[in-house]
Amino acid sequence: PTTTLIVSILVGYLGIDRFMIGDTGLGIGKLLTCGGLGIWTIVDWFLISGATKRKNLEKVQQFLY
Repeated sequence: PTTTLIVSILVGYLGIDRFMIGDTGLGIGKLLTCGGLGIWTIVDWFLISGATKRKNLEKVQQFLY
């Protein structure tokens, strides 16, 4: 989550943070709108850590089952 947060802060307006966690559709949307004109980028600074933790938990669960 820390790495994704750093990427989000530095180049979040390009959607790279969303591509990293596997949200391709949101990444493309964020890329095309330049981070939702900056608003989406700022909101993601607060939400991206939780999204990363959920995605990591899903991957662990898939591995175990």
